[in-house]
Amino acid sequence: MAIAALVLWLCTAAVGAYLLATATRTRQAPRPADDQRPVPVTSPPSEPRRAKDRYDPPSLARAKSEPLPGLRALAEFTHPALAIVGLGLWLGYVLTRDRMFAAIGFGVLLGAICAGLTWFAGNRRAIRRAQPESASQPDALSFTPRLLVLHAIGAATTLLVVTLIAARV
Repeated sequence: MAIAALVLWLCTAAVGAYLLATATRTRQAPRPADDQRPVPVTSPPSEPRRAKDRYDPPSLARAKSEPLPGLRALAEFTHPALAIVGLGLWLGYVLTRDRMFAAIGFGVLLGAICAGLTWFAGNRRAIRRAQPESASQPDALSFTPRLLVLHAIGAATTLLVVTLIAARV
């Protein structure tokens, strides 16, 4: 059963790697080169504009207006990193059958799933925020929906099998 969990984890990681390789990064349309004037960025009316924020590029103004700046970038790094670490720990469990590897691998898997859900929610929120302003989207990753669902199903199945093994059911 531990080898089945390892194979499931590897398949989920393969789909995730394919998602990252085929993801398209959507950005706002570039401005013409001859227009060098700073573009004013709209801010909420309750918040006064500071003089030093006047020349911020649109990407920096967007980053400053996020509820938790840098959360998407952090999740974009931690999701694959935790998944790789957890996979290595699970491989250690398969090779040694030491329950400590299984317990730590289970915890790291939970962290990877939470980071993945945070990344997904952050991308969705960023895309939803940009749609009323214009047809262009912010600097967010766009994934194929079918592959994203396949990755989520693989992660849920892996979590189920790893939980059963770690709990010794």
